[in-house]
Amino acid sequence: MHSSRLSPLTTLPSLNIQNPVNETSQSKPNKTAVKLPTSLPCEDIFTNITTLLRIYKHNPSLTSCIHAKIIKLGLDTSTIITNSLLDNYAKCGQLEDAAKVFDDMPTRTVVSWTSMISGYCQKGLIDEAISLFWEMLEDMQPNEYTLAVILRASAQKGDGGLVQFLHCFTIKCGFIMDKFLQNSLVNAYAKCGMVEEAEKLLEIFTSSDVVAWTSVISGCVCSKMVERALILFFLMQEDGVLPNEVTILSILQACSAINDWRIFQWIHGLILKSEWRRNSLVVNSLVEMYSTNGYFEEGVKIFCNFCFLGDGFYLSDETMAALLHGCGKEGFLKMGEVIHGYLIKHRFFPCTIVENSLINMYAENEMENTTFQLFNTMRFKDIISWNTMIKCLVKNEQEVEALNMLSEIHTNGPRNTIFPDFVTMLSSIQACSNLASLQMGQVIHGYTARKGLESDVFVQNSLIELYAKSGKLDFAKKIFEDMKEKDLGSWNSMIAAYGIHGNGILALNTFTELKRSKIHQPNNITFLNILSACAHAGLVKEGFEIFNIMSIDYGIEPSMEHFACIVDLFGRSGRLKEAQDFIDKMPFRPGPDVWGALLGACGLFGNVEIAERAAKELSGLEPDSDIWRVALSNVYARVGKWEDSAKLRGEMRGVEKVKKEGGWSGVEVEVGGGLVRFGVGDVKHAESKMIYKVVHCIHEQIREGGLTEAGTN
Repeated sequence: MHSSRLSPLTTLPSLNIQNPVNETSQSKPNKTAVKLPTSLPCEDIFTNITTLLRIYKHNPSLTSCIHAKIIKLGLDTSTIITNSLLDNYAKCGQLEDAAKVFDDMPTRTVVSWTSMISGYCQKGLIDEAISLFWEMLEDMQPNEYTLAVILRASAQKGDGGLVQFLHCFTIKCGFIMDKFLQNSLVNAYAKCGMVEEAEKLLEIFTSSDVVAWTSVISGCVCSKMVERALILFFLMQEDGVLPNEVTILSILQACSAINDWRIFQWIHGLILKSEWRRNSLVVNSLVEMYSTNGYFEEGVKIFCNFCFLGDGFYLSDETMAALLHGCGKEGFLKMGEVIHGYLIKHRFFPCTIVENSLINMYAENEMENTTFQLFNTMRFKDIISWNTMIKCLVKNEQEVEALNMLSEIHTNGPRNTIFPDFVTMLSSIQACSNLASLQMGQVIHGYTARKGLESDVFVQNSLIELYAKSGKLDFAKKIFEDMKEKDLGSWNSMIAAYGIHGNGILALNTFTELKRSKIHQPNNITFLNILSACAHAGLVKEGFEIFNIMSIDYGIEPSMEHFACIVDLFGRSGRLKEAQDFIDKMPFRPGPDVWGALLGACGLFGNVEIAERAAKELSGLEPDSDIWRVALSNVYARVGKWEDSAKLRGEMRGVEKVKKEGGWSGVEVEVGGGLVRFGVGDVKHAESKMIYKVVHCIHEQIREGGLTEAGTN
């Protein structure tokens, strides 16, 4: 029924019940041995057994030894002793042994049932606990302790119906005036999301204490009724009930969810005026409230006041990780370095969660070497550590290195316990997408399918982008059509895919389908993608109409990127004068993207006059950039102004700050795998001599073929 076979118990040859952990050798008698003299009367042995069970209630080994002695003494028929034994096994988590004792009991009392139900609850076996409770009702009536235990189980399961039944049962049995049971009822209703019912009980139970009030406040926070939680907090104090630690932590969570500066200042002031300012848990939550809601500097101030003023106070690992994350996000490298020094001084390491945030902080601040040093010195790495490094490499345009690191996860993980998750896959797919690496992308796609990650909507959206950039539009379209659920990112990815391939009509059709679905509203990224698609396809009229409806129909004010798309739209169609007039009418000062789009279009059609104006504007916005200089030089070369072109390139060589980035190419190698990058005159590859020898042979064959063809003609 509820039992399984009892594991073999040690039968002791004498009345010495010794702790096997402390037993060292036969020659040295154990001074901690618990002795039961054989000459004791029966009632004294009985008392000693129950005393021992009470003393060793959290020691499974000694409980088993005592159990063996109980059987030997024939005391296993005593209800009091078996109840104590059952309670010990349950509290030690030895549920199989507890169930065996429970099933073998000749007579069960309400204590027996309650201990067994409580044991199941402690192990998280809620369904078993509830099932045993129903069975109990067929045999006897529970007491207030049983009802409190089963109410806790109901709250853990979130079964509001069962809570209501237990509420009625409590009234019927006359236990409703029990203070502990009242608090259990309020807590159960609150945790099941039935906050209104919990509040009604607060009104009925006129002498509600801080436990009941805190249960309702916590229930409101969990149900996202954060404003109501604050109101109840004020009502509690008006009722003369002072908050405890759990109350303050719940209110801090509510304030964080509201994300209002005035509320933050209020709760901060309340804490400073009370003893809570010296409570580590409260201060940790206060720092996290500020740092996770964009008020990073306030969180740092609390950290400095709390930790640098002595008294031996330290923030938790999680809070330190949150501060480091803020340093990375806000670009506060100096503060991050200060925290790093503090962590070293106070011996926080090794701590994986803090080290992961530290790596992320340095990566966000482009401290690549420091990032690698920290990663390599980590004693314990989890998948977040690897994900942070891969993400860092992709962000710094080192996609090949990122993919190499992906292959190291299995080989360098401890005993193959670390496996890529969907975050790993997203970063890896992004790397393949940036490289347009179809071969490696398909390998990763296959892995996601085998591991059940393919159904993740973010992974699917990334795969659409990957296949689009790799020239496999049909693959991208199939993934899009097979998606069971599409978010706005899915539609945006598909529109962008059609735009990359110059298929403006299909991009427009997808955009129209998105609007008709009425499930998602287009956002600024949607409009960027559709405008870009129209520009690549030469759909000037359609693109300009879409630009005009952005603010009228959807309330989206065009950004600099949207204006740049329209300039590109006109420019690619040769309507450079209209593009220039459009720029002159912009409601704000054009940025580099706008003038860059115009200059690029001038290169297509050789318009020197407009190109020089665009270059002049760019020289003021980006004086150290080489991009606009190269573009203008190409315009001069296109119209035959070779001297101007050479002069501009000569100026670039003469200016120390202006250095043109070297171009590179890549080729995917099937044998051995991977993508190989190379530039002009590159000799880094291990087989570079052989590569150049083959290239020389190809050149010779081409030259000979050209001479032969010329001789024939």
